[in-house]
This record gives sequence, structure tokens and C-alpha cells, in this order.
Amino acid sequence: MRKLLGAAVAAVFAFGVHAADRALLIKDVTLIDGTGAPPMERVSVLVVGDRVSMISPGKIAAPKGAEVINGKGKFLMPGIINSHIHLPGGRAGRGNRDLVMNVELGTKAMHGMLYAGVTAFYDSGNHDNYAFKMRDDEQAGRILGPRIFTTGRLLTHPKGYQCCSGGLQVTDYNSALPGLDALLAREPDMVKFTRERRGMSADSENLTLIPLDAMTRLVERIHNAGIRVTVHVSDEELARESVMAGVDAFAHPVYLVEATSDLVRTVAVKRIPVSTTMGRVDTDMSVFDQPIFVQTMTEEDRAENKVNPMYAGSAAGSWRGSLMTAVIKNVRKLYDAGAILAMGTDRSMGAYVHREMELLSMAGIPNVDVIKMSTLNAAIYIGKEKNIGSIERGKLADLLLLDADPIADIHNTVKINSVFKGGMKIDRAKLNVPANHK
Repeated sequence: MRKLLGAAVAAVFAFGVHAADRALLIKDVTLIDGTGAPPMERVSVLVVGDRVSMISPGKIAAPKGAEVINGKGKFLMPGIINSHIHLPGGRAGRGNRDLVMNVELGTKAMHGMLYAGVTAFYDSGNHDNYAFKMRDDEQAGRILGPRIFTTGRLLTHPKGYQCCSGGLQVTDYNSALPGLDALLAREPDMVKFTRERRGMSADSENLTLIPLDAMTRLVERIHNAGIRVTVHVSDEELARESVMAGVDAFAHPVYLVEATSDLVRTVAVKRIPVSTTMGRVDTDMSVFDQPIFVQTMTEEDRAENKVNPMYAGSAAGSWRGSLMTAVIKNVRKLYDAGAILAMGTDRSMGAYVHREMELLSMAGIPNVDVIKMSTLNAAIYIGKEKNIGSIERGKLADLLLLDADPIADIHNTVKINSVFKGGMKIDRAKLNVPANHK
């Protein structure tokens, strides 16, 4: 059904739109289209229905009844896409082992994302019933949030990483098939494996892996169903094994050690997108005092994050922080090799995309490419680049209108004038965020 709906939307655009469809014209704006191309000044962008209909360096006549926005002095970029989160509300308790259905919490988190300019995200492992319900409810318009793409439940060994947080536990190929086929029947947007010995605790080690031959056969079965595969890895040996198994994306860069040039070259040549997830090892808790965090997170949530023992004031936090040097080097090596880096946070608060972009900019990556990583490359990671990720004719009009230039300073991505999803302006003043509760 979801594929048929997508085809129907594409058909409507291909054969033209009715005059009665809503229209939006943003004129005289500086366009940063998300492709990595230089900004274009004094551009007009026409949206008809939910898609970009025309982009012109000159004037466009506004259709009758169109909303017209004067973009002079403003900057238009695609809506931000986060390629790696775990939507709050599906798991709780120690080690996220309690599977719950807290739709209210998830919806509140998504309001924070929209307020921060995030118009789509990939949920990289969760309670499957919860994740698929949230995706279906968002698509049906029953809840307001960014576009949701999800794995549902990830695949891991019964004694493996994230085995007991809703994962599908795999010991061998044949025994995995009933669970995998049930997952595939729900049309996940990608399937995720974990291939991880170490985990993210300061003292965890010797975690058990799905046998490589079983993983390889399962990847082939998933591909035969027309679905992409991503994998969590942290060291080079397991990254190489995952390439051999045929994965399509990496949920993280190698982060335990500096990657060799050979691995970096392999990932770049094979065009395997990598979610950046620098925030995974970011232990600077002062970020929670930045205005965008204050606007989108309660004081209690920010205080709790500041003392999270996985990031601050503990052996685990110190160990995480020690990994940042290798992560920065590996991200930069991937960028220099021409690999597809997709901005992802692995931190599930909406505001963190701006911190991740800041970290990427601090790593020496030009801001125009940081924006590409946060839009088109993230869409490529999810496999949805034909519809979202850049401002191009025929694509969904997920847009972010800024009051300052993010190319000059990446911090300007928080200077949000308006957020549009499918050509519809989001009323940020009505979102359930602390900024609107004063």
C-alpha cells in the first residue's frame, strides 16, 4: 500500500497539478539546494501541492491564490534529515529492555525536531510495534512530526550488542527466517544488523556476533525483498566483514581506532554511506545550555542529560570522550576520500543535529558540504534521495528558511524563520516545546 501511494503521488506530479492545488512562492531568496552546489542569489522557488514545481534565477509569476514570501535577505535550504536516532517512547528502563508504547513522549520529541528544522529522520532500532505505529500515524496525518523512516527491530545475536532492547535475536540463518520474514512483511525502510564485539560501555567486551555466513545470506534475502541494509560496527575488521556481507550503509564510522586508508578507500569507492554520529562520543555537556536546546527541551531533561553517566562524570563518559580523536580523524579521512557522509546524531533530541553540524564544521569540512551531509547525503543513506534531501524540481518541498547565512557560519542553521514540510508551513508557535510554554 505504501508503495502504491508513493507511485500515485509521483503520477500526479508527472501529469501536472490541478489549479485548485495550494501553491507557495518564495521569491528573491538565496538558495542552498543541498547538492553541494554554491549558493544562488535572488532565486524564486515555486511549490505546487507538496512538491517543488519550478526554480528560477529570475521572477516567477505567482499562481492565483498562492502564498508569496519575500525571501530577500533570507536563505533557503532543504529540511534537515537525521540519519540516525532512536525515537523516544518505545523503550525504557535499564538498558532500554522494557518495550513500551509511549506515543505522547515520541510525539513531543518530534515536535522538538520540527521546531529545530528536522523534517525527516531514520529510526535506527527500536521497539518494532512502536516504531511502525509512529511511522504509520505520521504518514496518515494522525500525529505531527518529521517524516519517519525506520528499521523497526534490528538483528543481533542473543548474546550480542543490543540483544535485549527489542532486537531480533539471530543464531543461524534458518532459525532467523520466521522473524526476518515477519519484519520484512512490515516494509521496514532499512534493516539494521549489529556486528559489535565491544559495545559502548567502558568495560564491555567479547560480545557474540551473528556468524558471518548467516549474516551474508540474510543480507541477500533482505536485498531480494528490495530493502537496504545498514550495520553497526566500531572496528575495522568487522567493518571489512560487513562489506563482504554486502551491506549498503554503516550506522557509524569506525570509532575505536583510526581507520586505515585502505578501508576508507573501499568505503568511498563502493559508495557506502556512513552516518557521522560524532555526537555518540561528544561529552561536552555545555551544549545543553545553547538556546536551541533550551527552546526544545525541558529544564529537567537538560539537567538529566548533563549528568548522564554514559557521557559525564564516570569511567564510561571518560572512555567515550577519549574516542573523539579517532572519530574526527576517520570522518575527515572519509570526507577527503570522497565518501558519502550522512549527518546522524545517535542522540535523539531534535536540537542535536545543530551540534553534529557544528562538530563536522569544526573537523574542517566546508559548511556547504556539511549542509549536503545533513540533507541530500542523509536521504541517500536512507535510500530516499529521489523524493527528499535537496531542493530540486519534482521533489517534496521540505524546506528550511533561515534569517542568516549557514555557509558563512554553520551556527546560523538555528536562525530559523520558517519550516515547511511538503509545502505546508509548520506553525512553530503551536508545537509542544518549552519555547511555547512561557
